[in-house]
Amino acid sequence: MAEKLLIRELKRGREDAYRQLVEEYGNRLLRTCYLILRDREEAEDIVQETFVRVFRKIEEFRGESGLYTWIYTIALNLSRDRLRKRMDFSIFENERICNINSEIHIEKVIDRDLLKRELDEINPIYREVLVLFYFEELSVKEISQLLDEKEGTVKSKLSRGRNILKGSLLKGGWSDGQ
Repeated sequence: MAEKLLIRELKRGREDAYRQLVEEYGNRLLRTCYLILRDREEAEDIVQETFVRVFRKIEEFRGESGLYTWIYTIALNLSRDRLRKRMDFSIFENERICNINSEIHIEKVIDRDLLKRELDEINPIYREVLVLFYFEELSVKEISQLLDEKEGTVKSKLSRGRNILKGSLLKGGWSDGQ
């Protein structure tokens, strides 16, 4: 209900609605963009550009998804474009594939700061899904909708990303309790 009112006020061009939108979603967008891009200034630029696009295109928002999902889609697409421009896609040649016990295990055992550092080393296509799942706490279905990918593809990227992450954590001396 509150979201529908916010959308209506945004479409009317109400300044207080724009302010509320930035206050409500700004920090979450910044955190996600930073984790994907690994550069605070670039993340801030992307968040700013995201809100500019939202403000310009709010009339095009049809409500087929939630407002938050629509905004995140814009931010993720801009982040991907930025990564492409930086030519930051690296190819993993000798990946260490390990099984992870469970999603709950990784969430409880790994220090989030350590996880953030290790995420910096992961290919952006896996990092994006891991960030959305573990830091934004989105479900596979929500990530699938956000990225416009099949749930199976998201699950595959999540699994592969976990395996790569676990391999790098184990190389760094982390123990999974086995």
